[in-house]
Amino acid sequence: MRTRNLIVTAASAAVLAVGGVTACGGTPAQDKADLPVTTTADLPVTTTEEPPTRQSPPTLRVGETVTAYYQPAYDEPDQPVKVTLKDLAEVANETPGKTRYAMTFRVENTGTVSFLPSLLDGGTWESEDGRLVDSVSVVGHEYEDFVGEIPPGKYAIGTPVVEVPEGKGTLHFTDTGTSPMFDVPVNG
Repeated sequence: MRTRNLIVTAASAAVLAVGGVTACGGTPAQDKADLPVTTTADLPVTTTEEPPTRQSPPTLRVGETVTAYYQPAYDEPDQPVKVTLKDLAEVANETPGKTRYAMTFRVENTGTVSFLPSLLDGGTWESEDGRLVDSVSVVGHEYEDFVGEIPPGKYAIGTPVVEVPEGKGTLHFTDTGTSPMFDVPVNG
């Protein structure tokens, strides 16, 4: 009983306080009675949650971790993965004008659907002077765990070996819908 009286008393005090503030304004209270009153129930309900966008992908360097997004299939929402570049090493190459790099990735699937590590098998190459190469040659794999799919909540480690033109540039990794995931700069 006592709690109920407190609630009624508190509500009455709030009504009186609001009424008192209205009555104490610079114009008569009767003039203010004609003004519309907006309550929180009258306000439209909006949500600000929107799926993440990938207008400019994060840059990934050795020892760093980024959250990248991929679209598992057409018309499906973006999914997040945490990608760490554990190592980036130039490896032996016999093709003139080309350089090979082994990149060891640790990929943790923080999304809700399985991740295909084959998305890390290449991408596009952009040289320092702006030359674009549409697809990078994957010349080998030194997979440790990149077998099949990575289920949500799990991680895997793998090393694709790519062949790119000589010189400085950036590898652009994309998803199956060719949307950017992340970039790896390479100093030739």
